[in-house]
Amino acid sequence: MENRYYPFDRIADRSEKSPIDISIVMPVFNEGDIVETVLLDWNQNLIEMGLNYEIIVINDGSLDGTGRVLDKLRRELPQLRVIHQLNTGHSQAIRRGYSLARGQYILQCDLNGRYEPEDFARLWEVKANHRMVVAHRTHRLDSFPRRLFSSVLRRLTHWICGVNLQDPNVPFRLFKKEPVSHFLRNLPPGWRYINLALSIYISKETPQRIIEVKIPFRKRSLGKSSTSTYDLINLSFECLGELLTLRKLLKNEASQSVNLNPARARA
Repeated sequence: MENRYYPFDRIADRSEKSPIDISIVMPVFNEGDIVETVLLDWNQNLIEMGLNYEIIVINDGSLDGTGRVLDKLRRELPQLRVIHQLNTGHSQAIRRGYSLARGQYILQCDLNGRYEPEDFARLWEVKANHRMVVAHRTHRLDSFPRRLFSSVLRRLTHWICGVNLQDPNVPFRLFKKEPVSHFLRNLPPGWRYINLALSIYISKETPQRIIEVKIPFRKRSLGKSSTSTYDLINLSFECLGELLTLRKLLKNEASQSVNLNPARARA
């Protein structure tokens, strides 16, 4: 799938005096009523944590004035990078954010107010010796179809790929950038379940270096999900197809690794 971007898309060119500790990747679509409050809160808490950071917001074709609010904020917040693009969907938005991230670590967090900076601090505290820290959503204030969809994804992930995580597709995760750069380059364009694929990849490669942390999944500040039950059923079948394809990709990569390193096969 080829991404097309608005002609006014631009990234601020800022010189960094020291390496960036973390890049916060936040996709957003039609959250104009809360985006300023949420970003100011995150910015203040990251300053208080003493981190050298950047916040990358991917405005995925919002139609409600979100873009105007973001353009105003990036003039006020030097750590904020705003990317405007035509609507390509959540996964393609975060994939673009991952590719632009300059931090040693990346946090992916949807910009809808369901997670708070204090939740990130809990992930940051346990990052040592782990390649990925993922949230396990508790107290989910979601509709039954969405909770059922997550359950289906969890079971399919275990059944097809042998990975047993409570919330493998959660949109709130902290990971080192370096280990996943290679994998993302090999993942086909247009892949829908980017986060799910990353969870499986790291779990298969280094199962002892991925950890889940229980995090409350709060009610949306405003608005509601636009995904219908019919959409969720179709997404389940798409997930099944991608998991089967991913299993083949991982097997091929493992075979190539063995062929390049015969000593590994004898070990």
